[in-house]
Amino acid sequence: MNKFLQAVSGTSRPVVIFGASVIGKIVLDSLEILNIKPAAFCDNDARKQNEPFHGYPVISFERLRADYPAALVIVAAGRYFNEISRQLAAAGFNDVFSDSDVIGCIDFRRTPRASLEKIMWHLAKIGQLAEMMEFPAGDLHVPRLNVVITTRCTLKCRHCSSLMPHYRKPADSDTSEVIAALDGILSGVDLIYHVELLGGEPFLHKDFAPIARHLLDSGKVLHLDVVTNGTVVPAERELESLKHDKVSVVIDDYGELSGKLAPLTEALRRHGIDFRVNRHWAWADLGGFEPRRRTEAQLKELFAKCNFNSCAELLDGVLYHCPRSSHGTKTGLIPDYPADALRISALGPDRAAAQERLRAFFLETAFLRACDHCDGNTSDSLKLAPAGQNMRGVSK
Repeated sequence: MNKFLQAVSGTSRPVVIFGASVIGKIVLDSLEILNIKPAAFCDNDARKQNEPFHGYPVISFERLRADYPAALVIVAAGRYFNEISRQLAAAGFNDVFSDSDVIGCIDFRRTPRASLEKIMWHLAKIGQLAEMMEFPAGDLHVPRLNVVITTRCTLKCRHCSSLMPHYRKPADSDTSEVIAALDGILSGVDLIYHVELLGGEPFLHKDFAPIARHLLDSGKVLHLDVVTNGTVVPAERELESLKHDKVSVVIDDYGELSGKLAPLTEALRRHGIDFRVNRHWAWADLGGFEPRRRTEAQLKELFAKCNFNSCAELLDGVLYHCPRSSHGTKTGLIPDYPADALRISALGPDRAAAQERLRAFFLETAFLRACDHCDGNTSDSLKLAPAGQNMRGVSK
């Protein structure tokens, strides 16, 4: 029997989810499938303790210790799992589980697909979608695709991983060109698990909503996140077009810099749009852009452990493997390495040939030459204060 199911069966001990964010919502939806109701969420971020998360209270670690000392705790924190597990162990919590422990309790063959819709993209991401669906041999599934629609931003973050302050003339991407490039990709892939619509600040692009709908209407996207910094509230008609069960708005909360956070969340609630607020405690220090002169073996090792290695990004009709590579190349901070990227217009009309080139790009890349100009995004590189602004100020 699964260790979480064994622990929860026949007991009245409360269940607490540690992490009021995207993975916490996945755990909540998974528990609902299992007919298990958690007592609360817990989060170390004091800002998240001010309001409920999907109808559940968000408590501090101190309250967790005081109110639920015997709780079964599910850590839903992604890359911070080990750190939080150590925090819990030091406080005497012995029954600690992961999101995978909970998902592993689900009988995919007997659970109606409608009940699995909310977590389907996450099942795909962790490799369990095949347990509930059969796919034709040779299908090309892409775990994640970032789509950059503008390099304009309302903030000038010094350590922006997408290098927005380095653009001399930030601009919106041409809508027809974005859609043409997306069609080129969509014609060659069978399923994309997770798409992020990005900037800059994507809400600055007048056509962010039609681009989002185009992706959803393709029928090949399991989930779409629109990532914003909480400084722009779109018009009512634009928000209404985002109301879709496969769409979430992800708000990166940078405190006072995210000056429209309250009216934005209110507008999203009013339109019934799923959203989540992320409070970053640290950004990765990727280092400068000078070459490190790494060997091919060293480049492969860095690429394998980097959190960006699955962040394929579409920028101005070209596919790159990460934001550092795409924006670094675009701004001239990193040399243009042709082997690191794939121009969509070069795929050609032959679907089989295009699919093989896309398959090689998404699934078979072992390293990038651009990795020689970066220290990688790993758990060890989380050292920088988020969203520190450049001295030249903030553009509105």
